[in-house]
Amino acid sequence: MKKYTILISAVAAIGGLLFGFDTAVIAGTIPALRSYFTLDDNAIGLVVAAASIGCIPGALFAGNLANRYGRKLMMLVTAVLYVIAALGSGMAGSFESLVLYRFIGGLAIGMASTLAPIYISEVAPAQYRGRLGMSQQLAIVVGILLAFISNYFIDRAGWAFLTPENTWRYMLAAAVFPSVIFFVLLLLVPESPRWLIQRARHDHAHRIFGRIYEPLKAKEELLTVQQDIAASKKGLGFMEIFSPKYRKVVWIGVVFAAIAQLTGINIIFYYAPLIFEKTHVGGSVLFQTVLTGIVNLIFTIVAFWLIDRIGRKKLLLAGSAVMGTCMVIVGVLFYTDNLDNYLVLAAIFVYIAAFACTWGAVLWVYVAEIFSNKIRGSATSFAIFGNWTANAIVSWTFPVMLSGMGAPATFFTYGLINFLMIAFVAKYVFETKGVALEKVEAMYANL
Repeated sequence: MKKYTILISAVAAIGGLLFGFDTAVIAGTIPALRSYFTLDDNAIGLVVAAASIGCIPGALFAGNLANRYGRKLMMLVTAVLYVIAALGSGMAGSFESLVLYRFIGGLAIGMASTLAPIYISEVAPAQYRGRLGMSQQLAIVVGILLAFISNYFIDRAGWAFLTPENTWRYMLAAAVFPSVIFFVLLLLVPESPRWLIQRARHDHAHRIFGRIYEPLKAKEELLTVQQDIAASKKGLGFMEIFSPKYRKVVWIGVVFAAIAQLTGINIIFYYAPLIFEKTHVGGSVLFQTVLTGIVNLIFTIVAFWLIDRIGRKKLLLAGSAVMGTCMVIVGVLFYTDNLDNYLVLAAIFVYIAAFACTWGAVLWVYVAEIFSNKIRGSATSFAIFGNWTANAIVSWTFPVMLSGMGAPATFFTYGLINFLMIAFVAKYVFETKGVALEKVEAMYANL
Protein backbone atom coordinates (compact mmCIF):
# COMPACT_ATOMS: atom_id res chain seq x y z
CA MET A 1 0.00 0.00 0.00
CA LYS A 2 1.37 3.41 -0.97
CA LYS A 3 2.05 6.11 1.61
CA TYR A 4 -0.14 8.47 -0.42
CA THR A 5 -3.20 6.33 0.28
CA ILE A 6 -2.42 6.34 4.00
CA LEU A 7 -1.96 10.12 4.03
CA ILE A 8 -5.20 11.05 2.27
CA SER A 9 -7.13 8.58 4.42
CA ALA A 10 -5.55 10.10 7.53
CA VAL A 11 -6.58 13.61 6.51
CA ALA A 12 -10.18 12.52 5.95
CA ALA A 13 -10.10 10.82 9.33
CA ILE A 14 -9.24 14.09 11.10
CA GLY A 15 -12.95 14.80 10.84
CA GLY A 16 -13.29 11.82 13.15
CA LEU A 17 -10.77 13.34 15.57
CA LEU A 18 -12.95 16.43 15.80
CA PHE A 19 -16.01 14.20 16.09
CA GLY A 20 -14.41 12.49 19.11
CA PHE A 21 -13.23 15.75 20.63
CA ASP A 22 -16.54 17.59 20.29
CA THR A 23 -18.64 14.74 21.63
CA ALA A 24 -16.39 13.96 24.61
CA VAL A 25 -15.30 17.44 25.69
CA ILE A 26 -18.71 18.07 27.26
CA ALA A 27 -17.93 15.47 29.96
CA GLY A 28 -15.56 17.80 31.82
CA THR A 29 -17.93 20.77 31.71
CA ILE A 30 -21.09 19.23 33.18
CA PRO A 31 -20.57 20.29 36.85
CA ALA A 32 -19.70 23.87 35.81
CA LEU A 33 -22.61 24.11 33.36
CA ARG A 34 -25.02 22.77 35.97
CA SER A 35 -23.94 25.53 38.36
CA TYR A 36 -23.47 28.37 35.83
CA PHE A 37 -26.86 27.98 34.11
CA THR A 38 -28.69 26.34 37.08
CA LEU A 39 -29.59 23.20 35.13
CA ASP A 40 -31.54 20.14 36.23
CA ASP A 41 -30.91 16.57 34.99
CA ASN A 42 -33.20 17.02 31.97
CA ALA A 43 -31.45 20.23 30.91
CA ILE A 44 -28.03 18.62 31.34
CA GLY A 45 -29.24 15.76 29.16
CA LEU A 46 -30.32 18.26 26.49
CA VAL A 47 -26.95 20.06 26.49
CA VAL A 48 -25.12 16.76 26.08
CA ALA A 49 -27.62 15.42 23.54
CA ALA A 50 -27.76 18.64 21.48
CA ALA A 51 -24.69 17.56 19.52
CA SER A 52 -26.19 14.13 18.92
CA ILE A 53 -29.49 15.70 17.82
CA GLY A 54 -27.57 17.88 15.35
CA CYS A 55 -25.85 14.75 14.07
CA ILE A 56 -29.21 13.35 12.90
CA PRO A 57 -29.85 15.83 10.03
CA GLY A 58 -26.09 16.14 9.46
CA ALA A 59 -25.79 12.41 8.81
CA LEU A 60 -29.12 12.12 6.98
CA PHE A 61 -28.34 14.71 4.33
CA ALA A 62 -24.56 14.33 4.05
CA GLY A 63 -24.74 11.39 1.66
CA ASN A 64 -26.99 13.13 -0.87
CA LEU A 65 -24.97 16.35 -0.63
CA ALA A 66 -21.76 14.36 -1.16
CA ASN A 67 -23.30 12.66 -4.19
CA ARG A 68 -24.20 16.03 -5.67
CA TYR A 69 -21.23 18.21 -4.74
CA GLY A 70 -18.47 15.72 -4.02
CA ARG A 71 -16.91 14.21 -0.93
CA LYS A 72 -14.12 16.77 -0.63
CA LEU A 73 -16.26 19.92 -0.80
CA MET A 74 -18.66 18.65 1.84
CA MET A 75 -15.77 17.74 4.15
CA LEU A 76 -14.56 21.35 3.80
CA VAL A 77 -18.03 22.56 4.80
CA THR A 78 -17.82 20.24 7.80
CA ALA A 79 -14.54 21.86 8.90
CA VAL A 80 -16.12 25.34 8.76
CA LEU A 81 -19.07 24.15 10.88
CA TYR A 82 -16.63 22.75 13.45
CA VAL A 83 -14.96 26.17 13.78
CA ILE A 84 -18.29 27.98 14.19
CA ALA A 85 -19.48 25.50 16.80
CA ALA A 86 -16.28 25.67 18.88
CA LEU A 87 -16.16 29.46 18.97
CA GLY A 88 -19.90 29.81 19.57
CA SER A 89 -19.97 27.25 22.39
CA GLY A 90 -17.05 28.93 24.13
CA MET A 91 -18.70 32.36 23.97
CA ALA A 92 -22.29 31.24 24.68
CA GLY A 93 -24.11 33.74 26.87
CA SER A 94 -27.19 31.67 27.57
CA PHE A 95 -28.31 28.08 27.90
CA GLU A 96 -30.25 28.39 24.63
CA SER A 97 -27.26 29.68 22.66
CA LEU A 98 -25.06 26.92 24.05
CA VAL A 99 -27.58 24.31 22.92
CA LEU A 100 -27.72 25.98 19.48
CA TYR A 101 -23.94 25.91 18.97
CA ARG A 102 -23.77 22.34 20.28
CA PHE A 103 -26.41 21.52 17.65
CA ILE A 104 -24.26 23.15 14.92
CA GLY A 105 -21.32 21.10 16.12
CA GLY A 106 -23.56 18.07 15.84
CA LEU A 107 -24.30 18.90 12.20
CA ALA A 108 -20.56 18.80 11.56
CA ILE A 109 -20.12 15.56 13.49
CA GLY A 110 -22.99 13.88 11.66
CA MET A 111 -21.57 14.95 8.31
CA ALA A 112 -18.04 13.87 9.21
CA SER A 113 -19.22 10.49 10.50
CA THR A 114 -20.84 9.86 7.11
CA LEU A 115 -18.34 11.46 4.73
CA ALA A 116 -15.05 10.12 6.12
CA PRO A 117 -16.06 6.42 5.95
CA ILE A 118 -17.41 6.90 2.42
CA TYR A 119 -14.26 8.68 1.25
CA ILE A 120 -11.86 6.24 2.88
CA SER A 121 -13.71 3.17 1.57
CA GLU A 122 -13.59 4.63 -1.95
CA VAL A 123 -9.82 5.23 -1.98
CA ALA A 124 -8.73 2.16 -0.01
CA PRO A 125 -7.52 -1.07 -1.69
CA ALA A 126 -9.81 -3.97 -0.71
CA GLN A 127 -7.16 -5.89 1.24
CA TYR A 128 -6.39 -2.83 3.40
CA ARG A 129 -9.87 -1.32 3.61
CA GLY A 130 -10.50 -2.57 7.14
CA ARG A 131 -7.36 -1.01 8.54
CA LEU A 132 -7.68 2.25 6.57
CA GLY A 133 -11.37 2.45 7.44
CA MET A 134 -10.36 2.06 11.05
CA SER A 135 -8.30 5.23 10.79
CA GLN A 136 -11.65 6.98 11.31
CA GLN A 137 -12.17 5.13 14.60
CA LEU A 138 -8.55 5.68 15.63
CA ALA A 139 -9.00 9.40 15.00
CA ILE A 140 -12.22 9.39 17.03
CA VAL A 141 -10.57 7.81 20.07
CA VAL A 142 -7.57 10.13 19.76
CA GLY A 143 -10.04 13.02 19.71
CA ILE A 144 -11.80 11.65 22.81
CA LEU A 145 -8.48 11.28 24.64
CA LEU A 146 -7.37 14.78 23.60
CA ALA A 147 -10.66 16.19 24.90
CA PHE A 148 -10.16 14.50 28.27
CA ILE A 149 -6.52 15.63 28.46
CA SER A 150 -7.48 19.17 27.40
CA ASN A 151 -10.19 19.31 30.07
CA TYR A 152 -7.80 18.02 32.74
CA PHE A 153 -5.06 20.48 31.71
CA ILE A 154 -7.39 23.49 31.62
CA ASP A 155 -8.89 22.50 34.98
CA ARG A 156 -5.43 22.23 36.58
CA ALA A 157 -3.56 24.98 34.67
CA GLY A 158 -3.98 27.64 37.36
CA TRP A 159 -3.62 30.56 34.94
CA ALA A 160 -4.96 33.88 36.23
CA PHE A 161 -7.60 34.22 33.52
CA LEU A 162 -9.05 30.77 34.31
CA THR A 163 -11.69 30.76 37.01
CA PRO A 164 -14.22 28.12 38.13
CA GLU A 165 -16.86 30.17 36.29
CA ASN A 166 -15.15 30.25 32.87
CA THR A 167 -12.99 27.12 32.49
CA TRP A 168 -15.85 25.40 30.68
CA ARG A 169 -15.67 28.07 27.96
CA TYR A 170 -12.04 27.30 27.20
CA MET A 171 -12.73 23.55 27.27
CA LEU A 172 -15.44 23.90 24.61
CA ALA A 173 -13.55 26.45 22.49
CA ALA A 174 -10.34 24.38 22.34
CA ALA A 175 -11.67 22.47 19.29
CA VAL A 176 -11.13 25.53 17.07
CA PHE A 177 -7.42 24.72 16.62
CA PRO A 178 -7.75 21.19 15.15
CA SER A 179 -10.75 22.41 13.12
CA VAL A 180 -8.64 24.99 11.29
CA ILE A 181 -5.88 22.41 10.70
CA PHE A 182 -8.48 20.01 9.25
CA PHE A 183 -9.69 22.67 6.78
CA VAL A 184 -6.18 23.48 5.56
CA LEU A 185 -5.17 19.83 5.08
CA LEU A 186 -8.39 19.05 3.19
CA LEU A 187 -7.32 21.53 0.52
CA LEU A 188 -4.45 19.16 -0.28
CA VAL A 189 -6.39 15.88 -0.74
CA PRO A 190 -8.00 14.76 -4.03
CA GLU A 191 -11.65 14.09 -4.70
CA SER A 192 -12.86 10.47 -4.47
CA PRO A 193 -12.03 8.75 -7.78
CA ARG A 194 -15.28 6.77 -7.65
CA TRP A 195 -17.31 9.99 -7.39
CA LEU A 196 -15.33 11.45 -10.30
CA ILE A 197 -16.21 8.42 -12.43
CA GLN A 198 -19.90 8.93 -11.59
CA ARG A 199 -19.43 12.44 -13.02
CA ALA A 200 -17.73 11.04 -16.15
CA ARG A 201 -14.39 12.64 -15.18
CA HIS A 202 -12.49 9.48 -16.04
CA ASP A 203 -9.08 11.02 -16.77
CA HIS A 204 -9.02 12.77 -13.42
CA ALA A 205 -10.10 9.57 -11.66
CA HIS A 206 -7.38 7.59 -13.47
CA ARG A 207 -4.71 10.02 -12.28
CA ILE A 208 -5.84 9.56 -8.67
CA PHE A 209 -6.01 5.77 -9.00
CA GLY A 210 -2.48 6.01 -10.42
CA ARG A 211 -1.28 7.50 -7.13
CA ILE A 212 -3.07 4.81 -5.11
CA TYR A 213 -2.17 1.70 -7.18
CA GLU A 214 0.56 0.50 -9.47
CA PRO A 215 -0.11 1.44 -13.16
CA LEU A 216 -1.71 -1.85 -14.27
CA LYS A 217 -3.83 -2.12 -11.15
CA ALA A 218 -4.92 1.53 -11.52
CA LYS A 219 -6.23 0.88 -15.03
CA GLU A 220 -7.96 -2.32 -13.91
CA GLU A 221 -9.61 -0.52 -10.98
CA LEU A 222 -10.79 2.27 -13.28
CA LEU A 223 -12.40 -0.19 -15.70
CA THR A 224 -14.05 -2.18 -12.89
CA VAL A 225 -15.65 0.91 -11.37
CA GLN A 226 -16.67 2.25 -14.78
CA GLN A 227 -18.43 -1.01 -15.61
CA ASP A 228 -20.15 -1.19 -12.24
CA ILE A 229 -21.45 2.39 -12.48
CA ALA A 230 -22.37 2.07 -16.17
CA ALA A 231 -24.52 -0.95 -15.35
CA SER A 232 -26.82 1.28 -13.33
CA LYS A 233 -26.25 4.43 -15.41
CA LYS A 234 -26.06 6.55 -12.26
CA GLY A 235 -26.25 6.42 -8.49
CA LEU A 236 -29.73 5.87 -7.09
CA GLY A 237 -31.76 8.55 -5.31
CA PHE A 238 -32.48 8.40 -1.60
CA MET A 239 -35.94 6.81 -1.78
CA GLU A 240 -34.70 4.19 -4.23
CA ILE A 241 -32.52 2.61 -1.55
CA PHE A 242 -35.77 1.19 -0.14
CA SER A 243 -36.56 -0.72 -3.32
CA PRO A 244 -36.96 -4.51 -2.86
CA LYS A 245 -33.43 -5.11 -4.15
CA TYR A 246 -31.75 -3.03 -1.45
CA ARG A 247 -34.33 -2.71 1.34
CA LYS A 248 -33.07 -5.53 3.52
CA VAL A 249 -29.38 -4.61 3.45
CA VAL A 250 -30.25 -0.96 4.11
CA TRP A 251 -32.23 -1.88 7.20
CA ILE A 252 -29.45 -4.20 8.34
CA GLY A 253 -27.06 -1.24 8.05
CA VAL A 254 -29.39 1.10 9.96
CA VAL A 255 -30.07 -1.34 12.80
CA PHE A 256 -26.38 -2.28 12.98
CA ALA A 257 -25.33 1.37 13.26
CA ALA A 258 -28.04 2.14 15.84
CA ILE A 259 -27.28 -0.74 18.18
CA ALA A 260 -23.61 0.26 18.16
CA GLN A 261 -24.81 3.19 20.29
CA LEU A 262 -27.10 1.01 22.39
CA THR A 263 -23.98 -0.78 23.67
CA GLY A 264 -23.88 2.20 26.05
CA ILE A 265 -20.36 3.28 25.10
CA ASN A 266 -21.16 6.97 25.08
CA ILE A 267 -22.70 6.97 28.53
CA ILE A 268 -19.13 6.23 29.63
CA PHE A 269 -17.49 8.92 27.50
CA TYR A 270 -20.12 11.65 27.92
CA TYR A 271 -20.84 11.03 31.60
CA ALA A 272 -17.63 9.46 32.93
CA PRO A 273 -17.13 12.09 35.67
CA LEU A 274 -20.77 11.69 36.73
CA ILE A 275 -20.29 7.90 37.03
CA PHE A 276 -16.93 8.15 38.82
CA GLU A 277 -18.37 10.65 41.30
CA LYS A 278 -20.76 7.90 42.44
CA THR A 279 -17.90 5.49 43.19
CA HIS A 280 -15.80 5.58 46.35
CA VAL A 281 -12.43 5.17 44.64
CA GLY A 282 -10.00 7.96 45.35
CA GLY A 283 -8.37 10.24 42.81
CA SER A 284 -9.46 12.98 40.44
CA VAL A 285 -12.51 12.06 38.38
CA LEU A 286 -11.05 14.00 35.44
CA PHE A 287 -7.84 11.96 35.70
CA GLN A 288 -9.86 8.73 35.80
CA THR A 289 -11.66 9.99 32.70
CA VAL A 290 -8.28 10.48 30.97
CA LEU A 291 -7.49 6.84 31.78
CA THR A 292 -10.66 5.72 29.97
CA GLY A 293 -9.43 7.59 26.90
CA ILE A 294 -6.02 5.92 27.11
CA VAL A 295 -7.57 2.45 27.35
CA ASN A 296 -9.79 3.29 24.37
CA LEU A 297 -6.78 4.37 22.28
CA ILE A 298 -4.62 1.35 23.16
CA PHE A 299 -7.26 -1.19 22.21
CA THR A 300 -8.24 0.66 19.06
CA ILE A 301 -4.63 0.21 17.96
CA VAL A 302 -4.94 -3.50 18.84
CA ALA A 303 -7.98 -3.63 16.55
CA PHE A 304 -5.82 -2.58 13.57
CA TRP A 305 -4.14 -5.96 13.87
CA LEU A 306 -7.40 -7.86 14.37
CA ILE A 307 -9.93 -6.48 11.90
CA ASP A 308 -8.46 -7.78 8.61
CA ARG A 309 -7.23 -11.03 10.21
CA ILE A 310 -10.12 -12.21 12.36
CA GLY A 311 -12.84 -10.47 10.37
CA ARG A 312 -15.77 -8.26 11.30
CA LYS A 313 -18.38 -10.78 12.50
CA LYS A 314 -16.26 -12.69 15.02
CA LEU A 315 -15.08 -9.44 16.59
CA LEU A 316 -18.65 -8.22 17.01
CA LEU A 317 -19.84 -11.45 18.65
CA ALA A 318 -16.95 -11.49 21.13
CA GLY A 319 -17.32 -7.80 21.91
CA SER A 320 -21.04 -8.02 22.71
CA ALA A 321 -20.45 -10.90 25.14
CA VAL A 322 -17.66 -9.12 27.02
CA MET A 323 -19.44 -5.75 27.12
CA GLY A 324 -22.68 -7.31 28.36
CA THR A 325 -20.80 -9.08 31.14
CA CYS A 326 -19.02 -5.88 32.20
CA MET A 327 -22.25 -3.87 32.32
CA VAL A 328 -23.84 -6.54 34.55
CA ILE A 329 -20.79 -6.51 36.85
CA VAL A 330 -20.98 -2.71 37.19
CA GLY A 331 -24.71 -3.01 37.92
CA VAL A 332 -24.08 -5.62 40.63
CA LEU A 333 -21.36 -3.45 42.25
CA PHE A 334 -23.74 -0.50 42.41
CA TYR A 335 -26.59 -2.73 43.66
CA THR A 336 -24.46 -4.12 46.51
CA ASP A 337 -22.87 -0.71 47.15
CA ASN A 338 -19.47 -2.36 46.80
CA LEU A 339 -17.78 0.70 45.34
CA ASP A 340 -14.85 1.19 47.69
CA ASN A 341 -12.43 -0.81 45.53
CA TYR A 342 -11.03 -0.65 42.03
CA LEU A 343 -13.23 -3.41 40.60
CA VAL A 344 -15.75 -0.93 39.20
CA LEU A 345 -12.95 0.91 37.39
CA ALA A 346 -11.55 -2.38 36.10
CA ALA A 347 -14.96 -3.43 34.77
CA ILE A 348 -15.39 -0.09 32.99
CA PHE A 349 -11.88 -0.29 31.52
CA VAL A 350 -12.45 -3.86 30.25
CA TYR A 351 -15.78 -2.74 28.77
CA ILE A 352 -14.07 0.13 26.94
CA ALA A 353 -11.29 -2.17 25.72
CA ALA A 354 -13.86 -4.66 24.39
CA PHE A 355 -15.78 -1.93 22.56
CA ALA A 356 -12.63 -0.35 21.12
CA CYS A 357 -11.34 -3.51 19.45
CA THR A 358 -14.75 -4.84 18.31
CA TRP A 359 -17.79 -2.61 17.76
CA GLY A 360 -15.79 0.59 17.76
CA ALA A 361 -13.36 -0.84 15.21
CA VAL A 362 -15.98 -2.37 12.92
CA LEU A 363 -18.75 0.26 12.93
CA TRP A 364 -17.35 2.91 10.58
CA VAL A 365 -15.76 0.32 8.30
CA TYR A 366 -18.83 -1.88 7.93
CA VAL A 367 -21.50 0.78 7.30
CA ALA A 368 -19.52 2.13 4.35
CA GLU A 369 -18.49 -1.18 2.78
CA ILE A 370 -21.74 -3.20 2.80
CA PHE A 371 -23.41 -0.92 0.24
CA SER A 372 -22.62 -0.99 -3.47
CA ASN A 373 -21.42 2.02 -5.50
CA LYS A 374 -24.98 2.72 -6.64
CA ILE A 375 -26.37 3.33 -3.15
CA ARG A 376 -23.33 3.96 -0.96
CA GLY A 377 -23.80 7.70 -0.42
CA SER A 378 -27.50 7.63 0.44
CA ALA A 379 -27.49 4.28 2.26
CA THR A 380 -24.45 5.10 4.41
CA SER A 381 -26.03 8.44 5.25
CA PHE A 382 -29.24 6.72 6.36
CA ALA A 383 -27.33 4.16 8.44
CA ILE A 384 -25.36 6.88 10.24
CA PHE A 385 -28.66 8.71 10.76
CA GLY A 386 -29.79 5.63 12.70
CA ASN A 387 -26.58 5.70 14.71
CA TRP A 388 -26.98 9.30 15.78
CA THR A 389 -30.68 8.95 16.51
CA ALA A 390 -29.83 6.18 18.98
CA ASN A 391 -26.95 8.28 20.32
CA ALA A 392 -29.27 11.23 20.99
CA ILE A 393 -31.74 9.00 22.83
CA VAL A 394 -29.03 7.39 24.96
CA SER A 395 -27.21 10.62 25.84
CA TRP A 396 -30.40 12.52 26.70
CA THR A 397 -31.99 9.77 28.78
CA PHE A 398 -28.96 8.48 30.72
CA PRO A 399 -28.85 11.14 33.50
CA VAL A 400 -32.62 10.82 33.88
CA MET A 401 -32.36 7.00 34.05
CA LEU A 402 -29.50 7.25 36.52
CA SER A 403 -31.45 9.49 38.90
CA GLY A 404 -34.86 7.88 38.29
CA MET A 405 -34.14 4.13 37.95
CA GLY A 406 -30.89 4.10 39.87
CA ALA A 407 -27.45 2.97 38.71
CA PRO A 408 -28.03 -0.81 39.08
CA ALA A 409 -31.14 -0.95 36.86
CA THR A 410 -29.54 1.41 34.33
CA PHE A 411 -26.43 -0.74 33.89
CA PHE A 412 -28.45 -3.99 33.91
CA THR A 413 -30.53 -2.57 31.04
CA TYR A 414 -27.45 -1.90 28.92
CA GLY A 415 -26.03 -5.30 29.83
CA LEU A 416 -29.18 -6.99 28.50
CA ILE A 417 -29.03 -4.96 25.27
CA ASN A 418 -25.45 -6.11 24.67
CA PHE A 419 -26.43 -9.77 25.09
CA LEU A 420 -29.37 -9.33 22.67
CA MET A 421 -26.98 -7.89 20.08
CA ILE A 422 -25.29 -11.29 19.81
CA ALA A 423 -28.45 -12.74 18.21
CA PHE A 424 -28.67 -9.87 15.70
CA VAL A 425 -25.03 -10.22 14.62
CA ALA A 426 -25.27 -14.01 14.33
CA LYS A 427 -28.30 -13.82 12.04
CA TYR A 428 -27.86 -10.69 9.93
CA VAL A 429 -24.21 -9.57 9.77
CA PHE A 430 -22.30 -11.03 6.81
CA GLU A 431 -18.52 -11.06 6.59
CA THR A 432 -16.90 -8.50 4.25
CA LYS A 433 -13.21 -9.04 5.06
CA GLY A 434 -11.13 -8.68 1.89
CA VAL A 435 -14.14 -8.37 -0.45
CA ALA A 436 -13.89 -5.73 -3.21
CA LEU A 437 -16.57 -3.03 -2.98
CA GLU A 438 -17.85 -3.91 -6.44
CA LYS A 439 -18.48 -7.52 -5.32
CA VAL A 440 -20.28 -6.81 -2.05
CA GLU A 441 -23.70 -6.55 -3.71
CA ALA A 442 -23.57 -10.19 -4.74
CA MET A 443 -23.18 -11.18 -1.08
CA TYR A 444 -26.55 -9.78 -0.03
CA ALA A 445 -28.49 -10.38 -3.26
CA ASN A 446 -30.14 -13.46 -1.74
CA LEU A 447 -30.56 -12.28 1.84
